[in-house]
Amino acid sequence: MAAGMKSDRLYLYVPPEDKAEVRALGASWDAESLCWYIGTGDDRARFSKWLPEPDEGQEDEEFSITSEEAYVASATVACWKCRSRIEVVCIYCESGTVPGEPLSQFTVSSIRAIDSVLARQLAPWRTFREVRSEADDESYFANHCPHCSALQDDMHLHSEPDHPFFSIPRSAPGAVRLTPLDGRVRLSGDESFEV
Repeated sequence: MAAGMKSDRLYLYVPPEDKAEVRALGASWDAESLCWYIGTGDDRARFSKWLPEPDEGQEDEEFSITSEEAYVASATVACWKCRSRIEVVCIYCESGTVPGEPLSQFTVSSIRAIDSVLARQLAPWRTFREVRSEADDESYFANHCPHCSALQDDMHLHSEPDHPFFSIPRSAPGAVRLTPLDGRVRLSGDESFEV
């Protein structure tokens, strides 16, 4: 559970336009986590439209990053193996929280888990998919070349100033395309930002 979030509460996803309605139904505001919530014993049916959707196979997965202002960032690079020009993507958050702490203008690499809302929105980018690591039996999401299927390691997309996702706010005009994601997305991975 993210820092500041309490286990005796059921946190809700409430778009700003629903704030008055959820308050009138009896939800409370947690100023520390900046989320609406109900008690675990409260009537869930009244709040069903704001309850998080269950994620198949990920009931126990903790999502450490939450953003309501996230984008799919895409860029064109050469595949490290076949040298074909390919599209690679990452998640870029204009703002969000990482273990309860607010951050702005950061990318997420080494993504280990995504919620169902994000999974549905990533469907158009079929070459960004889940991979199971045989070394540690863990899974993560990565870009793949559509021509030779080679995995495109995030280290070669985020780590150095000449990598496409190193600093999206400072990238050359047109070098990175941003596609807005709808609603609140939750994921787990490593956040990167300039200091």
